[in-house]
Amino acid sequence: MNIRDLEYFLACCKARSFAAAARTVHIVPSAMSAAIARLEQELGATLFDRAEDGIALTEHGAALQQTAPTIMSAVRAAVDAVAEAGGQVRGTVTLGSTLHTGRLDLAAVLSEIRDRHPGVIVQLRQSQAGSAGLVQSVREGALGIALTASTVSLPGVVLHRLFSEPMVYFCPAGHPLSRRSRITVSDLQGRILRPPPGWGSRNAIDEVLGPTSSADEVSNYSLLADLVRAGFGTTLAPASAIRGDMLTGLHAVPVEDSRLCWTLSAAVPHRHMSAAASVLLDALINGSAGRPSHR
Repeated sequence: MNIRDLEYFLACCKARSFAAAARTVHIVPSAMSAAIARLEQELGATLFDRAEDGIALTEHGAALQQTAPTIMSAVRAAVDAVAEAGGQVRGTVTLGSTLHTGRLDLAAVLSEIRDRHPGVIVQLRQSQAGSAGLVQSVREGALGIALTASTVSLPGVVLHRLFSEPMVYFCPAGHPLSRRSRITVSDLQGRILRPPPGWGSRNAIDEVLGPTSSADEVSNYSLLADLVRAGFGTTLAPASAIRGDMLTGLHAVPVEDSRLCWTLSAAVPHRHMSAAASVLLDALINGSAGRPSHR
């Protein structure tokens, strides 16, 4: 069984279309169809039901979808082990990331990996699906590591806490609370703009203020600052998320509640990590602490 064919199969599972999957892995649709046909012939089973509007997994295809990531992970681990035995660290790691990484300079971390370990390729996937979705992707094997603000792990996933910072209250200049040095949760009033469900900061806000299905959901901190500045409401956000020029016309007021805390963690699979993934995790941990990696 060709490992590349398994990669193509998983791309089809995600895209639900041979043509769309072919585009994601940069091959022509005919080559994708040939790869799937080759797999089906080797396995003696039909993996997809074909239709004009797309493809759907058969029962046999669903079974392969469950086992394929484990197979691919084992093969990659074997290749990495051989390279490591020769004194090299190489391999590809898919890194998922939240849109905001606080004090972690992700570009600097990736530059360090490139300079110290040229055989390690990091594929960055910045996601708007939220921290909960990133942890789920690590569990499913779609990501090797994820930078997430979720504090809730899942079976098969380990969270390595990188750092925490307080969330603060942002309000426009002239707001009654803008003149306060500190406030409490009981002081909060009016329309509180929130990020979408699944975000780590949304979980913290919902825990303190209570969940709601009617809140505005804004995933872009720059837009969030603009809305607060324009008087459409106030918000709670990590202290590092709205700063510099974004703070013009706004006031950041500390809130006396330890639950309003934003934590960045690295989510990794509980199973054995490749040498390349271990190098990346080490760089993320040290980068969060302001130290260079020692690997």
